[in-house]
Amino acid sequence: MKRILTMILIFMPFMASADDIDVVKNAEQVFEATRIACSGISDEIGRVANISKANTAVTAVGTVAAGGALVAGIKKSQEEQEIEELIAKMCASGGCSAEGVNAMSDEQFLMNVLQPMAQIAELQQKIDKSKKLGNWRTGLMAGTIGTNLASAIMSGLNTNQSELVQHISACNEIVKSIPDMENELRKAGINPNQHTVVKKLSNVRTWCNQINIKDIEKIEKRMKGVMGTSIAGTAIGVVGVGTSAAANSDKYMDAANKVRLTEEEKKKEHALNTTANVMAGANVATGAVETGLNISLITLTKKLMEQAGRCEEVLQ
Repeated sequence: MKRILTMILIFMPFMASADDIDVVKNAEQVFEATRIACSGISDEIGRVANISKANTAVTAVGTVAAGGALVAGIKKSQEEQEIEELIAKMCASGGCSAEGVNAMSDEQFLMNVLQPMAQIAELQQKIDKSKKLGNWRTGLMAGTIGTNLASAIMSGLNTNQSELVQHISACNEIVKSIPDMENELRKAGINPNQHTVVKKLSNVRTWCNQINIKDIEKIEKRMKGVMGTSIAGTAIGVVGVGTSAAANSDKYMDAANKVRLTEEEKKKEHALNTTANVMAGANVATGAVETGLNISLITLTKKLMEQAGRCEEVLQ
């Protein structure tokens, strides 16, 4: 009998009681619950990252188009300046008005009208070039409307990340319960080398509580920023296209009409071209803002995906 009691006392430390088994089972259930709650977060963040990458590409196209429109507009303005100088030279002696021509002698008509008007071919070439530049500006600005609309739609679909917030909150809450479970395991004298769940829970506690809900709120704010900027860019593009087209109408781009423009009409044409160029420049600025926001989103989502990825690795 004494020998049996001695053997029981010797082997007791290696025998698991029913309570010990329950504690280990509870720990395994906590691990499984954590695995369910914390899995798939990286995929959800990945979708946001992909939207940001696509949005960056779209925005880049729009920014390049707006830049091209601005360059074309500046060149058009330079061309228009040369056209005005040429017209002023041709019309300096009154040869561009019926009254002026009627008052001239044959010799004056030859010197003041026919000779300067020999430059009409040069004038037409410059006007054609200016019109082409104006068409490029209008077309490129129309392109920015499409890219800004696409950007607004894509970012708008991702401004609400409530489901992701709920997912991460559920993961964080269950991870908070792990220290209590670890205390129960220690109180039960569970040997970590005998039960791998102890080490698993320790790894989960280390790697699955890193995602901060505030980072998801940053995603929402930046997405809203991209959407707002894209909407503004769309509005600017619409105004710019209309203004550029008006500045490039036949009223200002036909040689016969152009030489008869009043000072008031010339000022209006100049104002239209200036406004169109300003709109193109504003679209470049909105594109730069959108690109900056998207790049910051890509950086943020990359960090969050790495954090979620490390968590999911220890949950395998």
